[in-house]
Amino acid sequence: MQDTARNIVVRELPASAERLPLFIVGDVHGCARELRDLVVKARQRVSEFQLVLVGDLFTKGPDPVGVFELIQEFNAICIKGNHDWALWAAMMQAQRRGLQSLPEHTQQTLHLVRHHRRALFDFVNGLPHALRTTVRPSSERKGWESEYPMVVVHAGIDPIAGVNSTPERMLLTARYVRWEDAQTKSKLLLVPSGYRAEMLAEAEQKQQQLGAPIPRGSAPELPTPRVSAKPRVDVPDKFRWHELHNGPELIVFGHDAKQGLFRKTLSSGRPICVGLDTGCTYGRQLTGYFPELDDAVQVDAKRTYFDLAKNVIVLKGPSPRLAV
Repeated sequence: MQDTARNIVVRELPASAERLPLFIVGDVHGCARELRDLVVKARQRVSEFQLVLVGDLFTKGPDPVGVFELIQEFNAICIKGNHDWALWAAMMQAQRRGLQSLPEHTQQTLHLVRHHRRALFDFVNGLPHALRTTVRPSSERKGWESEYPMVVVHAGIDPIAGVNSTPERMLLTARYVRWEDAQTKSKLLLVPSGYRAEMLAEAEQKQQQLGAPIPRGSAPELPTPRVSAKPRVDVPDKFRWHELHNGPELIVFGHDAKQGLFRKTLSSGRPICVGLDTGCTYGRQLTGYFPELDDAVQVDAKRTYFDLAKNVIVLKGPSPRLAV
């Protein structure tokens, strides 16, 4: 993955008054059934809209081909996520070194899409890193502008540099950042999160504290860990990138299932950050957001599709779950 701004592709959409309302959906991860259910439910609120997907479209879920077909059926606009980049790279690597050189869940995805690899390769290769447009609220809100800018990315931006100068790695993978120099606070560095290890370790710790699995529905759920996992060495001065974002753009993003549905606002209540990854493939929800309405719509996952402990896609039947 390149760590440069030179390859960044930002697609400009028409202004809010010149297009259909947007419905922006968090990380789908191959959950085609839930995506269709979510679109049906969203149409009960708004009959016509432009579907937008924030990336991580095909991997870690049971039906990547179904997602690809829905993207075409709904004429969805998509941006690139880190797993989309990884899928593209895996296809390249599989050609040179064979499938056995890839992680098991990537092999599973490539097997599921085996008749569509060329189409998916070309599709993922052409995805932009970000979308830019404006939002005109559907009704007047006290203290809100009549129209304000919006940027859609997969993971995050450098709030000091702006989206056009944010490195590709940060756009695709950012959760945490830190200051290069805590005194000058002039440049932000990306902090790798060790995400899977963190989530497994937290699940294991809570299970040990409680002595039994947490009842379903009491908190966001994840597969019961079967192996011990230690997170990377923590960085004490790290923080989430959006802590520094104070507008005026509304930044809509996915990628952070651990954080879940997230909304940060100005003092007027006008949103400036909305996070939409709610862990559908982990058995939680798939979430979409109408920026013109400032309202979210969710559907529950039918089951857990990705076993985080084994790092594999669960293709059939129920999967054990544990809340964290």
